Amino acid sequence: MQDFGWYAVPESFKVYLKVDINVAAKRAFEDELRKSSEKFNTIEEQKEDMQKRYKLENERYFNLYGVRKEDESNYDYVLDTTKLTPEQVADKIEEEYKKWLEK
Repeated sequence: MQDFGWYAVPESFKVYLKVDINVAAKRAFEDELRKSSEKFNTIEEQKEDMQKRYKLENERYFNLYGVRKEDESNYDYVLDTTKLTPEQVADKIEEEYKKWLEK
């Protein structure tokens, strides 16, 4: 799920995190904290649900605000997290944020 802050606070440092859908589904499926609220039997079921929710959310944002949140030109920094650990993601965002502040 994506945040709407990039649109609501235009002067902010806007970050778009993307990930391969197969990796996202595997991460979500294996996340023990999600097990109590999401009951999927396979990674494929998890993936299908994620794709469905992503599509519905994109349609909703466009219908309400006329924007495409997946349009990467809306962001100051776009990062593919597919092969990164959470720590690496945080480090890269911090590094880019510092560069952004210097501009």
